[in-house]
Amino acid sequence: MAAIEVRPLDQGFGAEILGLDLSKSLSQEAFDIWNGAFEEHTVVILRDQDFTEAQHVAFSEKFGPLEVFTDPKDQARGFPTILRVSNVDRDTNEIKPVDDLGHKSFTLGTSDWHTDSSYKRVMSKASLLYGIEIPTRGGDTAFSNTAMAFAALPEKRREELKQIVVIHDFEATRRRFGLPPRSEEIRRKVPPVPQPLVSKLPDGREALLMGLHASHVENMPRKEGDALLSDLTAFATQPQFCYRHKWRKGDLVMWDNRCTLHRAMPYELEGERRLLHRTTIAGEGPLI
Repeated sequence: MAAIEVRPLDQGFGAEILGLDLSKSLSQEAFDIWNGAFEEHTVVILRDQDFTEAQHVAFSEKFGPLEVFTDPKDQARGFPTILRVSNVDRDTNEIKPVDDLGHKSFTLGTSDWHTDSSYKRVMSKASLLYGIEIPTRGGDTAFSNTAMAFAALPEKRREELKQIVVIHDFEATRRRFGLPPRSEEIRRKVPPVPQPLVSKLPDGREALLMGLHASHVENMPRKEGDALLSDLTAFATQPQFCYRHKWRKGDLVMWDNRCTLHRAMPYELEGERRLLHRTTIAGEGPLI
């Protein structure tokens, strides 16, 4: 096996992994290096990759069970555990109209700071996003390390925040953007769920859990709760806690949803094609 190097980024978190070819069988030794880098650095980047959808699913499953994306039109064809993150229609291969309701919902929902699947009872552990078609300008992904941000707060403030529960609800996200509710059947499958404002990671670190899908703070007046979440998000997304990834074709970026926020940066939706494939590692159980 060629030597694998883990090269930390300058931002204080994140690392690039060199010497790992995901189109080839992944040995236990190689997986252990990758998994160790993920656990230590929160965001890991592998460049110049070229693999199939089946390979994407296979190496993702080594980290745990994958979430299934229920809407077929959002899936890579034949792969219900791969989400198409794209402005390109799967069936026509044409850029979607910006006023297409489904596309508008997805674009708005990913353009602000959020945590994947925080609105599910068992939220996700990690996401793996693979760049297939990349805009010539824009379309970066920004990450905020909410464990670093939480650790930077005064101790008294940290202890206060540990007592707070936040309700996460995907329908609240849609309401923010003036979008119609999803069908009653889907709403029943994904009802509002309580999540701790401060979650604990397996290594003992603690991180803020908030973002766009956070509807309101439990047992707190709406105005006060909204201000709290807004202030914490502004604090956690300061430059010293953030990394902005500029995509290249063939990049695979994996991040820890348990201790990050992320957002897609703007690009020309009508004139630039953007297609990425995402698998999402399911969590191990409810946080509350």
